[in-house]
Amino acid sequence: MNTDQLLIELGGAEVPGLADNLISLEIELDDQLTGMVRLTVALLLKADGSWPYVDDDQFAVWTKVAITAGLQGDSRQLFTGYITHVAPEFGAGLEQCVLTIWGMDAGVLMDRADVLTTWPNMRDSDVATLLFEQAGLKPQVTDTGVVHDEDIGTIVQRETDSRLLKRLARRNGFECFVDGDTGYFQPPALDDAHQVVLNVHAGEQSNVNRFRVEVDALTPAAVGMAGIDHGTGEVRVEAAQSGHQPALGAHRPADVLPAGITAGQVLIGQTVTTGPAEMAALCQAVFDDNEWFVTGAGEVAANSYDAILLPRRTVVINGIGETHSGTYYVTHVTHRFTDDGYVQRFRVKRNAVVTGGGVSVP
Repeated sequence: MNTDQLLIELGGAEVPGLADNLISLEIELDDQLTGMVRLTVALLLKADGSWPYVDDDQFAVWTKVAITAGLQGDSRQLFTGYITHVAPEFGAGLEQCVLTIWGMDAGVLMDRADVLTTWPNMRDSDVATLLFEQAGLKPQVTDTGVVHDEDIGTIVQRETDSRLLKRLARRNGFECFVDGDTGYFQPPALDDAHQVVLNVHAGEQSNVNRFRVEVDALTPAAVGMAGIDHGTGEVRVEAAQSGHQPALGAHRPADVLPAGITAGQVLIGQTVTTGPAEMAALCQAVFDDNEWFVTGAGEVAANSYDAILLPRRTVVINGIGETHSGTYYVTHVTHRFTDDGYVQRFRVKRNAVVTGGGVSVP
């Protein structure tokens, strides 16, 4: 495989000869979903009738998995987690005998049991910190501000710890994920340092095999809701009409709305909140999510890109015109290693376009 380094560790150690029998390896990293790995190896029948890997403890379920990939310009641990599925397949010929294993990151341990409990007098971020610590993870948590006073209302959990945290993250406009030994509960890192630039149709500097972009003018909308302030009993109305996240371009959705066409509007209903602070936070989270009106997908020619693309970070994409060239937020990357080479398939999103403007390159 055309990487300078591909290290696969099962149970804390390399598997002798695994690289020679490796058929494919896929690592999926997503801004919303648990990180996953899928590894397929050829099975070779020994003279004594035994099958390497099938009976090997290193390939048993719940074995720890760690995968590090390296290129000339970049090297990092892409995945750590546990084997969750094992599927040996025995075909008519030896060349049809393969073993496929699936694994998930450490967040899977927080998604095993439904829990019925309450979290009184706490912020959403307090709950995230405690649950990450209980799972043996280091919490990287951003303060959510609002304390849920038990005399007015409290956080009720009727799901797994993982699903609770993702629910709390959504209502704050946060991301919730596990990377290595750290649990994250925070807003998207839109002001992070850019990754290596992706170049489309740029001659010798091109490092993207294909890229598709789509603009959906129907998603952006003002967001409002009405509810009872449980502290005063008054009916309160809250709304969000502008984005709080940095714009990844010159023009937000409102800037490209022609005269005579009114902006969309979403009214949130059947959602329980205890007061104006919660209502305002929820409206803003929905508004910011709706502002991602530009999405894209493509494939990196990994060996010419000479870097490892990661989700939950920004990247500049050039060579697709002034309207669409510029900064994007990476939401998904599938790293695929086969005998044909190493490719990275990615998805991105954007809350602005650069219509008529220049392209910002770090």
